[in-house]
This record gives sequence, C-alpha cells and structure tokens, in this order.
Amino acid sequence: MLEILKRTKLFAGFDKNSLTELETAISIKNVIKNEIIFYEKDAAQAFFVIDSGKVKVFKMSPEGKEQILMIASDGDSFAEAAMFAGERYPASAEALTDTKLLVINRDRFVSILERNPNIAMNLIARLSELLHKLNRLVEELSLTDITTRLAHYLLNEIEKLDDTTEPQTLILQEKKSTLASQLGTIPETLSRSFAKLTKEKVISVDGAKIEILDIDHLSQIAGE
Repeated sequence: MLEILKRTKLFAGFDKNSLTELETAISIKNVIKNEIIFYEKDAAQAFFVIDSGKVKVFKMSPEGKEQILMIASDGDSFAEAAMFAGERYPASAEALTDTKLLVINRDRFVSILERNPNIAMNLIARLSELLHKLNRLVEELSLTDITTRLAHYLLNEIEKLDDTTEPQTLILQEKKSTLASQLGTIPETLSRSFAKLTKEKVISVDGAKIEILDIDHLSQIAGE
C-alpha cells in the first residue's frame, strides 16, 4: 500500500509516518470497464485515487446530455471536493477501463486531517488545482468554439509526449464520443472540426492516430 500511495499525485512527498497513518483510512476496490463508481447525489462516503486504469467524472443535464468534467488516470484522485462540499457527490463517476482504486473513507480521513496539518495543506493545494481546471473548462465552454477547444486539447496532449520529431504524432486515448463530451459538444460536430483542421493541413487523421502537420497554425487556432 505504501508504494502505491507514493506514486499518487495527492500523497507524493509525504513521509512514511503520514503514509502509514493514511493506510488506516484506505481500502482497495477493483471495478470493471463501464461500471458506475458513484452517481451524482449519492451519499459521499469516500473519495478515490487511481492505482491503475481510467475514470471519467461527469454530469448529466436534464435533457440527458453528458458533460465530462475530468478524466482521471494512474495516480490521479477524484471526488475530493465531496469531503467538504456536502454530504452528496456533485457529479457521477464511471470506469472507462478496468480500474484499481484506493477508496479513502471520508470520516477516517477527516480525523487524520485534524491531526496532520501537512496533509491538510496538500489537500488544499489539490483542491485549488481542481478549481483552476474547472474554471478554465467553464471559460472554454462559454467563450470558445469547438475547433478552438479541439486545438487546445491537441496541444496539451502533444506537450505530454517526449517525442519532438516532426510531424509530431499522438494516439487518442479516448473514444471520439468521449472526447466530444469532454469538449462540450457532440460527435458529429467534433468530426467536422477534425475535418476542418485536416482540410487546412494543420493535422492528418488516421483513426485514433493524429499527426500535427503545422503546430504554429494549431497554436494560433487555440489562441496561444
């Protein structure tokens, strides 16, 4: 368990004593692809860290439209805000792949926070990071068109790669339907944006494989 905790973003850098105490609040849960981990408005009894796998956190509109708030993968945590935002989850979570989770019990974790200010400070920093991401998401959804959002997404994915050869190539990790929801649109509109960037020779698309042909133009479209 200690080795798993050391690899997580939320608990990285904690000393052995802190991690050992955290173990008392944690259990392991394995979920399968497409399994719902919790629904919006379920009682928030825990938050989660991903050891391996991938999870989407999302909200559904009254009309049944899905908006992905985040996609969490190895080492990421999610649902931390439920520790303090109230007694119920503000969104739903679903496994995108078979996933191994660390389940952190809410009541035990809060008790640990009261005795360990360093852990509390690290959690505050994580929540601030999440708030910044959500603010940026709201801004992008309200102020930019889908092609701009797609360009920004592609640039972010390219930045994660170690490969600097040109043309730079990335493999989409999500289905295009999932990516569409993440970008606040529908698959048909996303396909038109891919087609637009392809026609302008900014990218080339071969299934999930995307080659960046003109990164300067892509940056201009993204507003960077």
